[in-house]
Amino acid sequence: MNAALYRFSRAVVAPGASRYIASLIESRPGRALDVGCGPESPLWSAGMQPFGVDIALDRARAFGPAVVATAASLPFADGVFDSVWSFGLLHHMPDDQARTAIREMRRVTGAGGVTVILDGVLPRQAWSRPLAWLLRRLDRGRWMRQQEALQALFDSPASWRFGRFTYSHTGLEGVICKYAGG
Repeated sequence: MNAALYRFSRAVVAPGASRYIASLIESRPGRALDVGCGPESPLWSAGMQPFGVDIALDRARAFGPAVVATAASLPFADGVFDSVWSFGLLHHMPDDQARTAIREMRRVTGAGGVTVILDGVLPRQAWSRPLAWLLRRLDRGRWMRQQEALQALFDSPASWRFGRFTYSHTGLEGVICKYAGG
């Protein structure tokens, strides 16, 4: 999917999402990595110049320096990035791969750095957000989870901070998972 088509599909399915997600990004100095960057990293709109990782070369190279790799096997040495980010990736991975990807993101985050993962979640009750529930069921990601199931993927979940938020006019919800420290 090229960047223009990607932006159009987000505007239709999740109006307002790009602006809200950009507001969650704390611009950080140093080397940044966007895991599962897709055709356009939201980190660019926050003034950062991330290195990207994606499984599709044509998508990963669309916004800047990138490498083709899987999130479960990042081709970097331990601790080389000051911040590691992932946006909407985990619901495209089964539990075992998602757990490995989270460990890999922490592995390449340097001491004193931050790892931030944002992923979509199912509404707590389908009837309370029927459009969001339908959009989540139609999502290409086969592993859309409830918040509790997402949090269960993290080793030492007490070391992470989790926050649920609504990020689209259609009622789509996500969870921000943040690990800061050494």
